[in-house]
Order: sequence, then C-alpha cells, then structure tokens
Amino acid sequence: EQQQAILKIRDQTLRQLNRLRPPAKVEVEQAAGYGVFEVNGLNVVLAQTHGRGMVVEKATGKVAYMQLARTDLHPGATVQPYRQVLVFHNSQKLSRFVASGSPADASSDPDIKVYRLNEKGVAVQADWGARYFRDPDLN
Repeated sequence: EQQQAILKIRDQTLRQLNRLRPPAKVEVEQAAGYGVFEVNGLNVVLAQTHGRGMVVEKATGKVAYMQLARTDLHPGATVQPYRQVLVFHNSQKLSRFVASGSPADASSDPDIKVYRLNEKGVAVQADWGARYFRDPDLN
C-alpha cells in the first residue's frame, strides 16, 4: 500500500516537472536513473524534516524505496511541503546512492541534479543537509 502511494507520487511529480520544465523530460529519459521524493514532515523539537520516495536504476529497472532526513534546520523552523526529483547522470554514483544512501553533501555533486517542486513551481537547487537511506520496511 505504501509502495503504491509512492509510485502515485512519482507519476504525479514527473508529470508536473514535465509540464513546468519540458527539457527535464529528456534529461530524465537519458539519465542513468532518477529519484522522486515527497518531503512533508517537520519535527519541531528536533528540527528534522522527513520524507520518502524511490529511486529507479534505469539499466536494470530496479526500484529502491528510500527515506530522507534533514537535520540542519534550526528549532522552530517551518518547512512547506515539497517534492524533489533527483536526476543521476553517473551510473556508479547512482548504484552507490541506492546501496548505501548518501552523504549530506550529495546534492552538491555535479552528477546529481536536483529539482524542487512546490505549489509555486519548480527550481533547480541543492538540498543541503539531506541524507537519503533505504527504507528497511519497503524494500
């Protein structure tokens, strides 16, 4: 059930990205893989943002369900829900990302492009401090 909800979010998010930034469709098609995440939770006490999503390795068709967390926010911060599309241009980095998650600076990697989508539109931007890791319950 949770996997199906994530797949539905993926489809909606990719449609939105393609509508708002048409060149991104070709970029995703030509990439080694891509990930789609929904970020919507904030723990005010710990200043942590949480999200969930999935990553697709296009060469194999494998899907890995993943979570993300950010802890670089200050207490009392507010975070508007958003969705994120990660486009992986390097298959080795994609494989490492899926196998062992990511370091906090993954979004500064030139082989990973990050699109951030919200109700106002889409932006290409880094998500500093986000850590991605496999979801042990969904894989």
